Amino acid sequence: MRLFAWLTAAVIVWVSPHAQAAAPAVLPSAGSDAVLALHSAPAGELRLEYRREVEGKPTQTLRVGISDSYHYLDDGDLLAVRDYKLRRIFRVRKDQFVNQSLYAEVWFRAMEVRNRLNIARMLEKGGVQPPASATDVTDPFWIESDVGAMAPDAPQPELKRVDDKERVRWLLQGKEVAAVRYDSQPVPEQIRARLQRFWPTFTQVHPQIAAALAESGRMPAELWVKQKRMGKEAVVAHWTLVSSHWEAAAAYPLPAGLVAHPSTDAGAYPEIFATLAAAVAEKKVPPAQDVYASRADAALGRGAGLEALTWVIEMSLAQGRPAEQCQADDPTPRCTLLRRAGPVAKADSRTAIASQKNSPDKSDRPQFDSLPNAYLWKLLWATRPPGKDVSFRDSERDLLAALKASPVANFCKDTGDFYAAAWQPFAAWQVWDLGRAMAGHTEGDLLDAIDTLEGRLAAGEPASF
Repeated sequence: MRLFAWLTAAVIVWVSPHAQAAAPAVLPSAGSDAVLALHSAPAGELRLEYRREVEGKPTQTLRVGISDSYHYLDDGDLLAVRDYKLRRIFRVRKDQFVNQSLYAEVWFRAMEVRNRLNIARMLEKGGVQPPASATDVTDPFWIESDVGAMAPDAPQPELKRVDDKERVRWLLQGKEVAAVRYDSQPVPEQIRARLQRFWPTFTQVHPQIAAALAESGRMPAELWVKQKRMGKEAVVAHWTLVSSHWEAAAAYPLPAGLVAHPSTDAGAYPEIFATLAAAVAEKKVPPAQDVYASRADAALGRGAGLEALTWVIEMSLAQGRPAEQCQADDPTPRCTLLRRAGPVAKADSRTAIASQKNSPDKSDRPQFDSLPNAYLWKLLWATRPPGKDVSFRDSERDLLAALKASPVANFCKDTGDFYAAAWQPFAAWQVWDLGRAMAGHTEGDLLDAIDTLEGRLAAGEPASF
């Protein structure tokens, strides 16, 4: 997997004016029956069973299935199905079903390898020498092996390949880091091109070695890989092929009747997931534009300039695509209300606090409690640098309050950004996916940025799809 220069640590990307409003074929709130309905026809599948041995750990049995449009790994505790047709990852553990975006995994690998390499460079620049056992913190080979992705701006490891009579071996600085004894039978032609995307999901192995395993067109009869997790001593994992056969008409490997769960059970996220899933199922839409205009006008009648301004901001977000910039004599309701609300809101000391670069300190927030639409500001604050004493959970609850207050699809862009910035891409994509399925999502709104990001991931990382 290769990290391209266009990928940045920022989640927000510029939107093409021609981006199309889109939602995934299968939503994260869809259960396993909805997935099975899209895979009613049986498919050819190479089925394998491996025994995995690591010194000091119990022997593990791993069932593997590789088809043209999906592959799966089942260790008896977790079943993980990567569906490349639907671009989803389905995970089942003790009948708990989680339906996630494949894009989230590809994004995470690219961002994680870049993040770790940047940390390594900062340590080197600062003259910090980690212990010898922590080479995985600074050595690009171990970083890329752990993450399963390569960065073009990192020095490439000088791996030496040795083809012995019994095995193919890879050496790094004269020491073996991987070896394979291939099975005598090539994999069926139907799936040979699909091995490239399989290996980074099977085990922790350097992408150069993974590419060589894929190019061989055969599965290992035995595989040895030296692995090093962050801060841990290196170990050698050994896989032995127990059985292999081609199933010409395999049923899709998901159990029926499973209900979708959120990516994480922590904090307010399960309620955010449920709130958005209900909004999609019930086809909820925010109030009409004239309702917002009426609310803003009523607030101005009470001299509540900040409340009026906030209604106008939400009015713009609710309509989807960005509104045109107001001219001095623009007679449209939104522009008229902005001209009226601006001076009144400016006189309110809270306006300056609400619009500052950082979110307000926790001690400053109670003064907004009397504002009936303060949820909008709290949503916007969640993606700003947090003020003093404002915790992640505080911001998460604020996002939930905004999503409950009004089913504005654009709210999902900020909410997903919040989780992506917290290094929770699977939660982020679930939110973005549900936002793009909301009845109020329109071409040209903020969520088009996710369409653009996914298009770039697919173009930049074709081997992952």
